[in-house]
Amino acid sequence: MKPFRLLLIAALSLVCALPLRAEDFEIRAMHIDMRSEVMTMPALRQLALKASRNGINALIMEWEASFPFQKHATLRNAYAFTPGEVRDFVSYCSSLGIDVIPLQNCFGHAEYILRHPRYNHIREDRKEISQVCPSKEDECVEVFSEIFAEIAALHPSKYFHIGADETYLLGRCKDCAAKAAEFGKSKLFVDYINAMCKIVKDLGKTPVIWGDILLNYPECVDELPKDIIVIDWNYGWRPDLFGDLDKIAGAGITMWGAPALRSNPDNIYLTDWAKHFNNLSTFIPFVRTMGYKGVVETSWSTSGLYGLILDEGNELMDMQAIRQVYPLAGFDILQKAFCRAIAQQEPLDWEAFVDEYGRTEFGLDDTSVLIEYFKHPQRPVDRYPMSVDKIDADLQSCLALKGRFDSLRPRAGKKAFKHLQLMLDIRINYLKAKKWEAYYESPTFDFSKAPAAKKQLAAIIKECNSLQKRFTALNKDYIKDTTVALGEWSYAGKMKNTYKTL
Repeated sequence: MKPFRLLLIAALSLVCALPLRAEDFEIRAMHIDMRSEVMTMPALRQLALKASRNGINALIMEWEASFPFQKHATLRNAYAFTPGEVRDFVSYCSSLGIDVIPLQNCFGHAEYILRHPRYNHIREDRKEISQVCPSKEDECVEVFSEIFAEIAALHPSKYFHIGADETYLLGRCKDCAAKAAEFGKSKLFVDYINAMCKIVKDLGKTPVIWGDILLNYPECVDELPKDIIVIDWNYGWRPDLFGDLDKIAGAGITMWGAPALRSNPDNIYLTDWAKHFNNLSTFIPFVRTMGYKGVVETSWSTSGLYGLILDEGNELMDMQAIRQVYPLAGFDILQKAFCRAIAQQEPLDWEAFVDEYGRTEFGLDDTSVLIEYFKHPQRPVDRYPMSVDKIDADLQSCLALKGRFDSLRPRAGKKAFKHLQLMLDIRINYLKAKKWEAYYESPTFDFSKAPAAKKQLAAIIKECNSLQKRFTALNKDYIKDTTVALGEWSYAGKMKNTYKTL
């Protein structure tokens, strides 16, 4: 029976890797977010190779501070690639049939630019550094003409993504408020987007934007360039959540759809697997129904929100990503599920897919526990009031799942399996920490028991330190610096600070 089983596994693996039909979507893309996790070049190449084998024909690269800026070298961080590395990667992807599309934020989510004093003059707000000021159009055109040109020089793609999502500060400064009062906030948005699109078009590129703000202001769609690409991103909500989708979709512009592989509420200690599987099962069929020309699997390494350390005069000294998500290395199954969902006409039966994945990728005969793993609910712990009993119920449920999951003996894909084990173990450690915190922060806590409580906390911290060592070992070839790339795990830092006070 063993040779037959291995033959069956090999056959199913070939089925999993069947290429997409070209007529389904013109663009079949994966999004790579390098804001808080900079992947190594070998890891990027391996991801591109696997993606190409599964029918992906584009990568949307959000390089951010890892891009090798020259004239704007201030923007580079310690993990920036060289121009040669980027050029070689783009060339390698091209040899695989993959178009590398750059994503350069120029409106919202511009923290990595606006954190520098050199760019203070284009901030919308002195203290909140997420957004540039659309009323400073001339100054912004000067800055982003140079930034776009640097990026375009290393990306032959016909497309250039300019972001433009979540511009929540529209109308905040006095100049923007005055324009919004006279013409409406939509005028602020569309005039600025048109200015950025002109830069892109002057470079010979087609502009791409996220669609959420445009959906908020559908009245301005006719003022945008007719060749603009709008991406309708939807991570599991009703289609019209952001605004009038029918008006945008019916305006004659090209649209792509985007589900998510990692998004809110995912964190280093939490992955809402079922949410992402269900997103693929429901949104991809919707994308087909709407006749979108492309589909993008977004994958956010962070929320894009940052905690800021400010000095006198609101001088920014440092910033830390608020949400830190497990590296993309742990999400092979969702990457393959996305490829399967866009390769077939019928909605993805994700439990059946997990069963197939478990047999082909892990060599499991019984996949029931694997399916249970991905169906197991994961939720953030309520900040206040925290319930020891409620947290403990979640903890005991995870511990029981861990016992069953650790008993599995995969015959293949052992590294991918270790990522899943580690993610669950981090979840368990987090719940232990929150259970301890709920006990310690209770109004009824007896401080005569502080020595015993400190000993309990020390054990949780020791376990966390061990998990961080496993994390480093498992991801050392995947992200450039596993010890500092994510900073201190948020809940771990909180534990250690509390320990010092006891």
